[in-house]
Amino acid sequence: DGGEGHVGTVRNFESPEEVVVVWDNGTAANYRCSGAFDLRILDSATTGVKHDGTMCDTCRQQPIFGIRWKCAECGNYDLCSICYHGDKHHLRHRFYRITTPGSERVLLEPRRKSKK
Repeated sequence: DGGEGHVGTVRNFESPEEVVVVWDNGTAANYRCSGAFDLRILDSATTGVKHDGTMCDTCRQQPIFGIRWKCAECGNYDLCSICYHGDKHHLRHRFYRITTPGSERVLLEPRRKSKK
């Protein structure tokens, strides 16, 4: 596959249980789907959205692109989508999802009980 940190695009469905992914490094491979959890899905609707003046407190991406995840429990702690979905901060903490700068913050429940 593309390896950790790479993003891919689902090219086509080979069957109801298998998809072909083309990675941003140029490789392509088949992966299980239908609840098998080989892949982490990212919402591309916010691609290109830039949160000026922010930084991911885990990977140090600056500014944060895409969805900004702000910890509701810590004073000033932000994550990018890769770090948020990679469980890089306390799973018992609630987060705000901020899709675009200036948009309404949506408070989410803690991830500790989320099914992966």
